[in-house]
Amino acid sequence: MSRPVFLLIVGIYNALLALSMIFMAEPSLKNYGVPAVDLAHISVMQYLGVTNGGLAILCFLNRNVPNSAGLQNALLMLALTGLAGIIKGLYDIFVLHPPMSTFFIGDTVFRLALSLGLLYFYNAERKQAPIGALAA
Repeated sequence: MSRPVFLLIVGIYNALLALSMIFMAEPSLKNYGVPAVDLAHISVMQYLGVTNGGLAILCFLNRNVPNSAGLQNALLMLALTGLAGIIKGLYDIFVLHPPMSTFFIGDTVFRLALSLGLLYFYNAERKQAPIGALAA
């Protein structure tokens, strides 16, 4: 799979999450296992939806750019954001014991796959000729 196609997939996933978190916050929270949804939960969910929207835009804008420091930084940031979210979610599940849902498990596994893919493409771009090097 090529980097542009992979970033398109990551962007679409983040965009779908963003739309559901912003416009369907209450059902999204219930899917994640929150039993008593209140205004504070909805506000936080919508904020995180806006953040996911930003990540989607970052994917779409960097899909077809040539190798650059900016592209490498974007790939690394996207991967680390995904991995940090997974670690935080697992900490919550195993230490804080909030309600568990199958949607959380599926989302976590899919985010792990996407994050590992982003790290793969980050590593592939880093192995190419150094940025700014002149062709001989």
